[in-house]
This record gives sequence, structure tokens and C-alpha cells, in this order.
Amino acid sequence: MTKPRIFIVEDEPIIAAFLEQCLADEGFECLGVADSFDQAKQEVLHGRPDLILLDINLGDGPDGIDLAHFVNQHINKPFLFVTSNTDSQTLERVKLTNPSGFIMKPFKKHDLITQIDLAWHAYQVRSVNTQVDFTSSVLASTHFFIKDKQKLVKLAYSDITYAEACDNYSILHTKDSKFVVSYSLKHVEAKLPAHEFLRVHRSYMVNISQISQINPKSLLLIDGKEIPVSEAHRSELLKRVNLF
Repeated sequence: MTKPRIFIVEDEPIIAAFLEQCLADEGFECLGVADSFDQAKQEVLHGRPDLILLDINLGDGPDGIDLAHFVNQHINKPFLFVTSNTDSQTLERVKLTNPSGFIMKPFKKHDLITQIDLAWHAYQVRSVNTQVDFTSSVLASTHFFIKDKQKLVKLAYSDITYAEACDNYSILHTKDSKFVVSYSLKHVEAKLPAHEFLRVHRSYMVNISQISQINPKSLLLIDGKEIPVSEAHRSELLKRVNLF
């Protein structure tokens, strides 16, 4: 797996230099360093880094969290916060950006490199997996087409066994594969046919015809996978399955 080209946003020169040295020691290419929001915006757009290390405190004006939102909107690349800001209000703002990691100062080089490797691996996996684009998919009554690189692959609704929420993404599971969807489970629920699929938990919706077992402990079984059923959805589930 190729190493990402990394950009650093840090307003403390000593820490910025330490970050650069850590990256150089491990063979990463550092595209540069910015110490302010405005400088970082321009450098990020121009250099298009693969991964960004972000300090939160950048002096007066917009901070690293504001920059994270900018990254999500304009280049959609992974970023890790490297910061000493850990108060609850800051952490709530951080959560809204969906970062790939959070490294607290002071930190050790090993911890930094581990976080970078994990973040880059996760991004690569998401990129390799087929992305479903509901806005441009050709929808029909029994199937839809999924973008797979330069071609469209036909997938029947009946082939989907269940859908699973994963942060701001969802995963569509079939018996043989899975497809990462760049949409929330709520958005996916609105697109899948309601007579075939049912939300059974805040993190799961299932193809009713694929259920092989429902047990008393609020779990159901699909293709060998145990899926939780919340109390709020259990009664609707029992209505929808064909009970004798």
C-alpha cells in the first residue's frame, strides 16, 4: 500500500518541525506546513494532499475544526487532529467533522505513525470498495445499477441481505460481497422498497425475506449474521413476518 502525501497545519514551529521529522524518518512525503486557516486553505486546494494533520488552535479567527469542514467539502481526504484541546465543547465540534483520528499532545512518534497508518488504511479500503451513488443510479422496480469504476453493475434489491450504518456511510451486504454507500442509513432506507426492507435497529435494516431465525433475545439471523432488534421495532417486525 502506497504511503500518503501529508500536509501539516500547525502554528507552533517546534511541533511542526517535530511532525516533519517524524514523517521523514518513516518515509512519508510532507507537502508543506501552514500555520493559519487562510494559508492552509490555499495550500490544501493547490497541493491536494492525501492526508492532513490538523492542529485545532490556529490563533485568531477560524480554527482547525473549521478547516476540517472545508476539507470535507472540497477535497474529501482523511485528516487527523493533533491537539491539546480536549474540552467537551471542542470534542462535540470535532465529532461533527468525522475525523480519521485524534492525537493528543504531547505524543510519541510511534503513536503518530500508527494513527496515520490506520487512517490511511481505512481510507484506502473505502476507496477500493464499490461506491453506490443513489443520485445517479438507474433505478427500476426490481433492481438498480451500481457504479463500479467505469461500468455500471446490476444489483437486484432481493440480493441485498441487510444494510448497516457505519458513521456517515452505510454498507449494503449481499451473500457474496458488500458495497459501501456514501449516505446515511436513513437515506438508504428511503431508497429501498419498503415492502421488502424493514428498519429493525438504529444501525440495521434487513431484507425481510432473508431472515432465517428470530430468537427471544431480540436478535435475528441473516446469512449467519446476528442482527439486533430494538424494542421500538420488534412489534413491527413480528407483524411483517408470516407467523403461523
